[in-house]
Order: sequence, then structure tokens, then C-alpha cells
Amino acid sequence: MALSQRLTTGSALVLAALLSTSAFVPAFGQVQVQTLAPPDLFSTPAGDTGLSAGLWKDTAPGIAREVLPKLAAKPLSPASAGLARRVLATGANGPAGVGGDPEMGAARAMALIALGDAAGANAVLDRAPGVADSAQLSAAAAEAALITGGDDKACKIGEALSVDRGALYWLRLRAFCQALAGQTDAAQLTLNLAATQAKDADYARLMTALLTGAPGGAANLKNGVNYALSRKLGLDIQAAAATASPALKPVLKPSGDVAALAGGADLTAAQAADIAFLRQAKGLPAFVDAAKASAASIAALARADAPLQDPVLLARAALAAGDLATAQAIRARLTGDTIPNAGPIDLALLDAALAAAEGRKDGQTLDRLIERGAQAGVKSPVQPAALILAALGGTMGPEARAQFATFDPGKSAASPARLVVMDDAAAAGRQGEAALLALSVAADAGASGPGPVDRARLVRALAKAGLEADARALAVEGLLALQVK
Repeated sequence: MALSQRLTTGSALVLAALLSTSAFVPAFGQVQVQTLAPPDLFSTPAGDTGLSAGLWKDTAPGIAREVLPKLAAKPLSPASAGLARRVLATGANGPAGVGGDPEMGAARAMALIALGDAAGANAVLDRAPGVADSAQLSAAAAEAALITGGDDKACKIGEALSVDRGALYWLRLRAFCQALAGQTDAAQLTLNLAATQAKDADYARLMTALLTGAPGGAANLKNGVNYALSRKLGLDIQAAAATASPALKPVLKPSGDVAALAGGADLTAAQAADIAFLRQAKGLPAFVDAAKASAASIAALARADAPLQDPVLLARAALAAGDLATAQAIRARLTGDTIPNAGPIDLALLDAALAAAEGRKDGQTLDRLIERGAQAGVKSPVQPAALILAALGGTMGPEARAQFATFDPGKSAASPARLVVMDDAAAAGRQGEAALLALSVAADAGASGPGPVDRARLVRALAKAGLEADARALAVEGLLALQVK
């Protein structure tokens, strides 16, 4: 036998012997093919929220699946919307089985868009895997792009889609994109095809104007496609404010009176305009919008130390707009026995709202509020206000506790079972679950938010879960809501 053949044969025998020993079996036995988990669609942040990567730890998947779509479909009060944006913008692995689900990833993105954070949804979806293979993810990505002015990006998303290309949304987007590309005949055919599925007079009018050069009429802000068409046609976006969906409201400019910012402006006239603007607002959401539009003017009035015709109203508006410093400055000036257009209850409610906004667990403020509530009776807004403020954890004195125990602040409208699970989640530190359950209650309550009894329960649970800033915002909103007609 040749030397090389003997070496080869010997090597084979040695290798066979080695492989037959028990020492090598475990090492080779550990080599297994493992299926990688799908990338988590909740792990990319939409912004810095201050919440941890463990936000969704131990959250019940069923609760997430039930609540997330609701956040895009139902209106929320301003404070509840702020909480929703914060938790949805947080980069944290989603609940078990939810983070890798394209439908749930799309629900997260669509909720962010509906809450006015299309830019955040853009950031999330730019890094999301499998967008082209999911009609829901692609629709969210296209809407976010259109709202933020990325028409070409939206068209590329539509072109890349590999499923459900004949659905109505994609036909309407495709017609728009074909028109942008100068493919007029193809765009007209696609427009006609879309019209066979459903009618949208505004979309049809805007598309026809784009294709034919006819007058476009009024702008429309119902959705991203209509907004993009309105922009392309050069229509007056501001004039279409009444048609704006919540997702499109951020593209509008504030419409309040900002005359006080102009050099040499008449502060008296500016103040009168602000007060009239605030007083005509009906309901909490409208008051908050009016307050934000008037915020710069009110701040200028406070800085100028001008005489105020309705200081409590202006301080409330500053709080509603998130300008705590201006509200504090106005309140500091109210030292006389008589306050224009305000009584003791108005001041007590303002002090309660300021304490909540400051995060000040002020037993004296709470005791005074309870005393006013006992004097004013059941029909006064002070009793439910005391319930909301107490939910933040202020300490009551003995007499205040006795009075508070007799209050009748109203009834709950929320599911008792849902509230129990929310309280349990807060106590157990399931922060994301507690937030979702609170948001579910808030969404069911509508655009003005929960009533005082349910709101107090939500405030207490959010504070317990470590969401103190959101608890304070919900409390301030509730205290303001008691004073808005």
C-alpha cells in the first residue's frame, strides 16, 4: 500500500474513532437549525418619550390587540391623546405575539398618525421590515409620507406593494401618482376604476382638477391623499380647517389673535379678542384649541403686566395650552378681595388645577377645595374637582376627610371589570397595560374625556404605574373641563 494511501486510511480511522467517543457527541448534538423570531415592530422609537424599553413587559396580548385599533378609530381628549402618543412612540418590544404582527405594527403606526404624529410614524415605518408584503403597513407608511409632504415616497411605497394592489386606497393613490408622473390617460382610467368601488366627491373633484386643469375648488384635509392633492393644486389649506381629520390638524397654523405680539399693538384690544375667542369655544377640545391659538397673546399680556379683564379665564387658557409659567404669573397677581369675572369657587378650581399641573401634593389646597365643595353642595363642580385632585395623592386633614366622605361626585360610566384590571396592572407595575386600559376607558368616553369619577380612577392608576406626568395632565384637563361650558 502506498504511503499516501496508508495516511489517508489511517486518518479516516482516527477520525471515526474520535467521532465515536462520547466527548464529541454533545458538541455536535448542539448544532441545530433555529428559526429566528420576526423583528419587533414596536422596538423602533418615534421619539424620545422618557419611558423604558420594558414598557410592554407582561402586558396581556389580548388587551393590546383590543385597544390599539381603537386609538386610531376613536377621538381622544387632548390629555388622553398625549398619553397615547407617548406610549406608542416609545421604542420597546411589544407584548408577546404582538410585536411581530404586521397588523398590530400597522395599528400602532395608524394610531400615531391619527394622533397627529405622522413624522413619528414615518420614523418607525422607515425601519420596519416587510412593509411591501403588508397592505396595512404600506397604507400607514403611505399616509405618513403624504401628510409630511413625501409624495414621491408614498408613490414608491404603492409601487412596491406586493399584495391587495386593487384595493380602493391603492387605486386612489395610484391615480394621483400617475398624474404626478404625467400619465394622464392612465390616471383617468385608474380614477374611473376607483369610482366603481366607492364614491368620494372631494377626491374626484381634486383629481379631475389635477388632470384637466379645471378649478379645484376648496381644499380637503380628510386624509393624506386629499391633502396631497390640495397641496399640489395650490389650494388654501388653512381655509379647509373644518375638513381636517385629527391626523391633518398639525398641518394647520394657529388661527388665534396674536396681535399682542406686534410692535405697538393695542393690548386692550388684543385681550378683548382673546377673551371673546375663548368664551365662544364650546366644549373642552374647542377650548384647548382656542387656548393654544391664543397662547402667545396671553403670554404677552402677562409679561406686560397689563390689567386683565378676566384673569381666571386667561390663566385657565394658559394651563390648557401647557403654559404653566404664564398661568402662575397671572395667579400671583390675584391678591385683591375682588377678582374681575371670578368668585371664590373659580379661584379654588384654578388653584386646584395649578397644584395638579405643578405636581404639588398640597394638603392645604385640597382641604380648601373640599371645604368649598361642602359649602357649595352636590351640584357644584367643586365636589368632583376634589375627587380628581385627591386622586393625585394629596393628604386630607381630619375635618376634610369627614366632609369628603359625604360627597356625591357622580357616577362611573366605565366597565367595572376593566377598571379592576387597570388597577391591578398599575399595582403590579405593568405600565403599558395600565396605560392601554386607561386609554380604552378614555376612548370610550369621547373627545371630552372621562367624567370626574372615571377620570379620578384613571389618574390614580396612572400615577401608581409610574406615569405621573400623564396622570397630572389628565387631572388638569378634568379640572378645566368642569369650568368649560
